[in-house]
Amino acid sequence: MTELACWNCGESLADVPGPITRHSNCPKCFEVLHCCRMCRFYAPGRPQDCEHDRAEPPVEKEGANFCEYFAPALETFQSADGQRKDAAKSKFAALFGEEEANGDHEDVDKDPDDPRSKLDDLFDD
Repeated sequence: MTELACWNCGESLADVPGPITRHSNCPKCFEVLHCCRMCRFYAPGRPQDCEHDRAEPPVEKEGANFCEYFAPALETFQSADGQRKDAAKSKFAALFGEEEANGDHEDVDKDPDDPRSKLDDLFDD
């Protein structure tokens, strides 16, 4: 089983006394732990970035809060490189469609108005 890690720096939280309260901080980076970014219901892109249907999440997702539905998630840490990579993939998928983002692009039925076709024509690819 994976152990709990800080959402900001990835430091193990095995030595942090439980349950995680509004006053709990990471022993390495001192970020607050009782926040949306550390919660298993945190879902960027969903309404109010929360999957819980009854929660009233705060606007600041990285600040300490009083949410009654807070439940620490195991895999909340994502390195800056990982965040940039995920953002780039989602922007690419939105621009060219999901199948092209997965590398399944084929020139069989090339639509001249398709953004991918225009890009290929531009670079003579």
